[in-house]
Amino acid sequence: MKPRKVILATNRPYSDQYEPLLEDLFNRRIELFCAWGAHCEQWESAMDLFATDTDRMEEHHITTTSHSDESLEDVQNMASMWVVEGGGSGSNDVEIIRL
Repeated sequence: MKPRKVILATNRPYSDQYEPLLEDLFNRRIELFCAWGAHCEQWESAMDLFATDTDRMEEHHITTTSHSDESLEDVQNMASMWVVEGGGSGSNDVEIIRL
């Protein structure tokens, strides 16, 4: 089972070509989406808009954050301490996706 906490580390601006990535993360039922690096606010907004679309808004909740002025290590530490529903084995695991 893949982690339900994800950090997207990228210096690329968000564009519609990345919507399949957001859809995949949404369908995995992640609970925490952290965007880190340049343009992180764009990525956070994109996930917010994706997750709150009227066609999928009731399915599940994703907390989103953006971190332009923190180290990746600090974001990873914060994410690993984030409590996910159900807890259990692997609940501290964080996936880092680099684009």
